[in-house]
Amino acid sequence: DGLPLSQVTNHVLEELARGFARGQSGPRYFGFVTGGALSAAQCGDILTTIYDQNVQVHLPTDTISTALEHRTLQLVLDLLSIPRATFTGQSLSSGATGSNILGLLCGRDHAIRKAIGDAEYSVADNGYPAGITIKVLTDRHHASIEKAAAIIGIGRKNVVSLVLAQSERFVDCLERQLEQYRTSPGKVATIVTVSFGEVNTGDFTDIRGVREVCDRYGAWLHIDAAFGALACLLPEYSHLSGQIACADSLTLDAHKSFNVPYAAGIFYTRDRALLTSILAGSTIPTYLAAASQPRPEDFPEWVDTVASPLHTNLENSRRFIALPLYCALINMGRKGYTELMNRNIQFARDLAAWMLSGQGGQWYEVLNLMEGADGEKCVPLNVVLFRPRDTEDIPAIYRRSHYSSKPERASSTLIQDINRTKGMYVSPGAYALGAVRIAVSNWTTGLNDDGEDLKAVKKILRNIMLQDPRLD
Repeated sequence: DGLPLSQVTNHVLEELARGFARGQSGPRYFGFVTGGALSAAQCGDILTTIYDQNVQVHLPTDTISTALEHRTLQLVLDLLSIPRATFTGQSLSSGATGSNILGLLCGRDHAIRKAIGDAEYSVADNGYPAGITIKVLTDRHHASIEKAAAIIGIGRKNVVSLVLAQSERFVDCLERQLEQYRTSPGKVATIVTVSFGEVNTGDFTDIRGVREVCDRYGAWLHIDAAFGALACLLPEYSHLSGQIACADSLTLDAHKSFNVPYAAGIFYTRDRALLTSILAGSTIPTYLAAASQPRPEDFPEWVDTVASPLHTNLENSRRFIALPLYCALINMGRKGYTELMNRNIQFARDLAAWMLSGQGGQWYEVLNLMEGADGEKCVPLNVVLFRPRDTEDIPAIYRRSHYSSKPERASSTLIQDINRTKGMYVSPGAYALGAVRIAVSNWTTGLNDDGEDLKAVKKILRNIMLQDPRLD
């Protein structure tokens, strides 16, 4: 017969909620490079549910939702100091994976057209032509790139993460591989994908050099900037906004550094016509068509240039996910987001410094150090990749030499023990012989706390080494 609302609420709060992950939106949750949810974004998310707008067809005299989504995506470009005209195709998606699918879809059709010499060929309409292989060449790609390749028919095995020789630049390795494909007997279409803020280290690829190589070989350049884009706000990284503007297509994820609730992927492309040719199709059901409607005299002309979202994203209908992002943008502004990024990066660097030259150095080693603007060693963004030292000064269970056949267990054991404290949460990092990753992305981390969050993290990492009951 169903339950009254009060019983449903009590059931969730008193029975189900105790099984939810604790602290996932809190200041010391450092897993998965996910942010929290700003108060303004939470407000926008609640209002999104209340108003329940279905953002699919552009009907500007009925609802401003599609126009507001368009403006919100322009505000993101403004924040990143990227001219609005750079990316004429834009969309919101269910997350960074959805945006990466869109990027590889556009890259797929572009690459096929280049390979067969037919500027009008549509894979979306005609399928893959015979005798063509698509290769996606990457620099330390996120796993969602492989998922995207699998979904759109390129195939996971055709995603090639280029392995660099010692001291070799990615751009040189890329050019060598593209030249090999150009001179090979079969036809190879190419997409190049790089991360803007690599997920394990926070590192950046030289995108300008990659852009030049892609232009020479006609390759599509997709940039996955899911969590690194807001680095452009800081003087130290200000030159990077020009680099992500080099993309043919671009992925961002507002649930990371933007601190907007989940299902807030952002996608841009230079080629709006290509995007809509893939997603709009040739037959639109009558009930989904944007019927012509009379316009009032003061109607803004730009509103009629907005595409119906069902022609620019994977879903035919979805919720009004632009509203939480819009609320966050106008609440934070450039000043607020700059302060947030500064705070997160400084937190990561202070922790890395403690592991490098402070007390933590006797137990831990940092694996993603670079030379900072001041000449000092630091981590490149908001990620600390580290592992326990393999010395007699630490408990045997955290020494790689203690696990002769599986040395990565040293780091995995440390991760389990850190998370068991319930005082902070970390996740594994990709590194030879194992690593621990701390990704600082939450807006509340270190916010007006007089350094309490950093002290708490250091205390946990120190006590694990000094007070573990299994000390050897």
